[in-house]
Amino acid sequence: MTSPETSSGPAPPTEGIRWGAVIACGLAVFITAVDLNVVGVALPALGARFDAAPAAMQWVILAYALPMVALILPAGRWGDTVDKREAFVFAVVGFGLASVFVAVSQSLEMMIVARVVQALFGALISSLVLATIAQSVRPQLMGRAMGLVASLGPLGGAVGPAGGGLLIDALGWQAAFLINVPVCLVAAWLAWVSVPRGTLGLHPPRPRWLIDVLMLGVAGTALLLGLQEFGRPGAGAAIGGVLLVAGIVTLVFWLRRKDAKPVMALFADPFVNRWLIALLFGAVLSGVLNFITPFLLVDGIGVSNGVTGFTMLALSAGMVVFAPLGGALTDRSGPRPVSIVGGILLLAGATLLVSGSTEWGAVDIAWRLALVGAGTGLLAGPTQAAVMMSAPPHLGATAGALSALLLNLGFAVGPAAGSLAWQLTGGEITRTGPAYLVGAAAATIALALLVATRRPRPPATPEAPVAKEQPAG
Repeated sequence: MTSPETSSGPAPPTEGIRWGAVIACGLAVFITAVDLNVVGVALPALGARFDAAPAAMQWVILAYALPMVALILPAGRWGDTVDKREAFVFAVVGFGLASVFVAVSQSLEMMIVARVVQALFGALISSLVLATIAQSVRPQLMGRAMGLVASLGPLGGAVGPAGGGLLIDALGWQAAFLINVPVCLVAAWLAWVSVPRGTLGLHPPRPRWLIDVLMLGVAGTALLLGLQEFGRPGAGAAIGGVLLVAGIVTLVFWLRRKDAKPVMALFADPFVNRWLIALLFGAVLSGVLNFITPFLLVDGIGVSNGVTGFTMLALSAGMVVFAPLGGALTDRSGPRPVSIVGGILLLAGATLLVSGSTEWGAVDIAWRLALVGAGTGLLAGPTQAAVMMSAPPHLGATAGALSALLLNLGFAVGPAAGSLAWQLTGGEITRTGPAYLVGAAAATIALALLVATRRPRPPATPEAPVAKEQPAG
């Protein structure tokens, strides 16, 4: 899988796709998705181990989610200034070691610190995956590589709760985190032998990026908490409004900083920003469905938690099955037509759920969720491939970080927006339509952006199989 390397940059791979590099990125995406979803299953066991109340245990989740918001864009800026192979291996090995740190935690405080360390390396992985693939794959074959990786995130999300539950029952809660270690080692080895080596080396991040981490952390936390509080009655709405204003003001000040210019440059390019915003609104729809559908199934229709879990798997199954297909079709016909078909399926599935009724059965919801999942599978990989083909090579990691940040933001905003619409219309379990209507509106915006987006500009040198690293601008 390897090929000769020179100091001027990575040598072109004769096979067009370095599958070892793609599999390494896919494994990294898979294991981070597993880890993110297994934590919820492990919380009861962790609460018993540390004798902590459920309210305190939520910090095991927040200690990972909140730093990710703060770290992912600065991590992308760092990724544009270093060798992708060395940085990716460093991130994956660091995530595995942080998982060991979590597993050996002797107190809740120690575990929270370990989760923050995990978030640091998780942010590095999220920002480097797309750029690492772009360095290892011909632009003309980007779709199938992105499609494979896009299918492994939902697969990890589906496997995490079930597999984690079995591990916890058999070996204890530590096993749910230690399983990360062998997967990370395999991913690191594959990346080391498969990803072309660049010329930038590996060096510490610049000290001024700590200011970016702080400002983005404050902005992201204020916006997410503000959305959650805004839908509460009484003083909650006022608190939510103050937090939203504080988050927006902090974000505006950050955008005026020098280190935000690469992000602004990406958004100034219509070939990039429409793909990114469409990806955001597709994630908003998924967030809405993951929030409101279990309420309709359990409290409305009256099915068991087990049936609810299997029904929700239909959403992930659609993504896993159709993401590789979307990638292969992208290489044949380009990302725009494939993603438009995905957007149509998103809108169709979301619209069919708006009329959700307690007279339905689990199957009635499952096939609609599968339709949305199929649309997401056809949209995610082509959209991310289009972003990487349209972004300047020297901003590849920043583009990948921005893509990952918008995905996470959409998954977080979706439940808050759906909950707000549901609460404002009475919050009755028999009237989930307003929440689903928010999802349908998000799908409509995503589809409109995809229709309005022209094909990305072709690479400057079509014969060059691999995008070379360049110093950050």
